[in-house]
Amino acid sequence: MGDVNGSCRGRKPRFPRKVRSIPHLTQEHAMADVAFVVTTLAVFALVALIAKGVAKL
Repeated sequence: MGDVNGSCRGRKPRFPRKVRSIPHLTQEHAMADVAFVVTTLAVFALVALIAKGVAKL
């Protein structure tokens, strides 16, 4: 059985191996993800506090 999409022999990869394996870029994306999650949780906590305050009125 052969490859489903055909063989890639003879074609160059889209990006050089150096570009795909830069470790600090992966870490940078992970930090951006963590910052997004923390910010989202903070916004929801703030909305919950505001809702709690409005409910007491």
